Amino acid sequence: MSFEEAQTVFEDESAFIFPDELHSTGEDREIVIGYSSRSCLLLVCFIERVLSVICIFSARRATKNERTDYEKNAGVKSGENANE
Repeated sequence: MSFEEAQTVFEDESAFIFPDELHSTGEDREIVIGYSSRSCLLLVCFIERVLSVICIFSARRATKNERTDYEKNAGVKSGENANE
């Protein structure tokens, strides 16, 4: 997936953002899980810098367990975004 696609996860109104406590040493890293504009469920790791500038340093497709957690918490039924 491209950097451009990873950016679109922030447009998903059902996306979840939570702290990446395991990797936050010296800076507050965060993780967002949500659907991209291509209907792929992605996990994106990022840092929010000064003036709301976001620095993405990792992005990948969500695992099966991450997908299950997302769907349970977002109220999304499996298969709704079947374009993956």
